[in-house]
Amino acid sequence: MFEGGTYAAKKCCQLLHQYIGNSSNLAILDLGCGTGDQGRILREMGVKGFFYGIDMSPGMLESAKSKGLYKELKQSILPEIPYADNTFDIVISAGTLCSPGNAPSESLPEIIRVTKSAGLLCFSYRQHWFENQESGWKKIHEEMLEAGLMKQLCCEVDNYIPTQNISGLYFVCHKC
Repeated sequence: MFEGGTYAAKKCCQLLHQYIGNSSNLAILDLGCGTGDQGRILREMGVKGFFYGIDMSPGMLESAKSKGLYKELKQSILPEIPYADNTFDIVISAGTLCSPGNAPSESLPEIIRVTKSAGLLCFSYRQHWFENQESGWKKIHEEMLEAGLMKQLCCEVDNYIPTQNISGLYFVCHKC
């Protein structure tokens, strides 16, 4: 198990839960769903919704499928998100964005595109990679805020991979 993804999943779910409580009937996209930790953790927290997941790895999708929580799982490589505009109430991505090689920064406009108006986006970044100009993540994040496409509700700095002393940034944003 990828330790960063596990820690990030717990942290993202905790932050998101502060905004949604035990809401029900939400369409939730688990972006880079991996083994399905985000779906499992949110369900354990009492969130009742329809979970959808995408991941680039067939093996990870099989693992997520085995949890029996997901209405639909699709294989996709970011920045492509194979869903229509304004489909999801929530998009959560823990341990996927801003990890070298996982997703290009062009993924953020796609995440916003598939999120419903007034929907929530919750995601994590490795702090050092987010702040690295080469990644483009900080720039695109700031551009989306400045363009009024999303509003940042919270940002927390916390561990990302604790055993390697790697810090993470955790965001909850609202689609405008």
